[in-house]
Amino acid sequence: DMGIRHFDLVVLMTASRFTEAEFMLMEELRRWKVPYFLVRSKIDFDIEAEIEDSEEDVNLNDGSAAHLEAQTIKIVKDFFSAQHGQDKIYCISSRAKFRNRFDFLDLERAMQRAIKDQRVVEDSELFSFSSLFEL
Repeated sequence: DMGIRHFDLVVLMTASRFTEAEFMLMEELRRWKVPYFLVRSKIDFDIEAEIEDSEEDVNLNDGSAAHLEAQTIKIVKDFFSAQHGQDKIYCISSRAKFRNRFDFLDLERAMQRAIKDQRVVEDSELFSFSSLFEL
């Protein structure tokens, strides 16, 4: 018994791929009906690498690379879906300037809903998870 049944939610984050131990943890979380969120961080680095490889004159900062951004995120999400049967992966950046881009705000809302569903919590008691990343 890992004691995870007492958690309100769990966030599993990786910069590349999840390990076998993390997949075992996911099974345990499902068994105890603990909400969990799979997060792929550093998506901006992947997009920047795609921009560099494409040799197009675009920039992640000004939005001119939107097509490469969408394509890269789709590739990452399709990989997790095909290889691991995980359909909901949140792609985020840990850089403050990209905090409102990609899936961070969706992740924040989903985590707030999960806490609210797990416990009797008033909206005023929920906090912004983005404050966790302000260091």
